[in-house]
Amino acid sequence: MNQTRRLWREPMIWMLVGLPLASVAIGFSLLFAAVHPGREDREMADKQIQVGRMLVSARSAVEVSTQGLVLRTKGDMIEALPMDGNFPRGGKLTLTLTSPHAPGGNRSYQLVPSELGWRGLGSLEGSDDWAVQLTPDNAVWLLRGHWPSQARFIHLKP
Repeated sequence: MNQTRRLWREPMIWMLVGLPLASVAIGFSLLFAAVHPGREDREMADKQIQVGRMLVSARSAVEVSTQGLVLRTKGDMIEALPMDGNFPRGGKLTLTLTSPHAPGGNRSYQLVPSELGWRGLGSLEGSDDWAVQLTPDNAVWLLRGHWPSQARFIHLKP
């Protein structure tokens, strides 16, 4: 009547010995995965580094001005007008306009300081959309935007 079971058929043995052994094995596998990153982990780390660099450059642009500036055409002049008093003044700005459909391709204008902002000779006649890039001489910041056709002004923000 009183039969003894073999040791490996006893469920209590599996709970007392098997579960701790399984948790140790899983712990070592997690440790191995953490020490030896895979290709996806390296790609993710590279992306995080790139995002960090972009945030640093964005922070320096935000420190320039959170409001940005307005680019407008007035006759044969292009003006850049800051939206607030935090925008650094002085020095020339380089305005680069790019359109794949425009005759002559890219255009570049030098905007010199004026009483309200910066001003330079140039016009945007025609029905082309333009990709806009505005930088100072020391290239501390960069503003980009889109100038639709027939628009008289655009607002550039960091």
